[in-house]
Amino acid sequence: MRFAVLLVAGALLVAGCAGEEPTTYGPTTAGPVTRPKTAAPEPAPSLPEIEEPTQAAAKPLCEMFSTAEISARLGLPVRKVVAGKRGPYSVCTWTTVKPVEGGGIVSITRADAGQYAAFSREMVAEAKSKKARGRKQLEGVGDEGFAIGASVSGVPIWYAAVVHADRLTGVQLSGAGSKSSVGTIKAFMIEVLARG
Repeated sequence: MRFAVLLVAGALLVAGCAGEEPTTYGPTTAGPVTRPKTAAPEPAPSLPEIEEPTQAAAKPLCEMFSTAEISARLGLPVRKVVAGKRGPYSVCTWTTVKPVEGGGIVSITRADAGQYAAFSREMVAEAKSKKARGRKQLEGVGDEGFAIGASVSGVPIWYAAVVHADRLTGVQLSGAGSKSSVGTIKAFMIEVLARG
């Protein structure tokens, strides 16, 4: 009888274990692991295209030329540019490192086009005080313009004034070593206008 009790107890034990949820760890079957498919990632939104400006922004007046460029233009080493205001005019001036006969100066002047007549009178008076003469119209440069100058005692002194795009631009090249002429002052004016 003892055997029968043990047999019934063993059967109950097995039946009780069979009623519990089995605990499993890891995959229960062999084979490749598959993952659910996901949609392809959407491309990142693109930024709106930035339009390139049609014209390069004009450099500030006194930054249009480097000291090295002005030294080459004058034919003598010059100091760093000095920016200033003279009445209605903005003026950038480079002077030679060593004093020279005739001043050793390169300058660029800007103002509203309405100042052209007054500036022209001042410029001609200054040029004549230095014995410069020979006023010549600058054909094909700006809307209206002229140059005045000469080689005085071997020292070239040249000035030019032009009205272009509602603005006055004046330039000066003078001093020993500059080799200035009406051609060089005209070429310098054209370059100034082209740079801004």
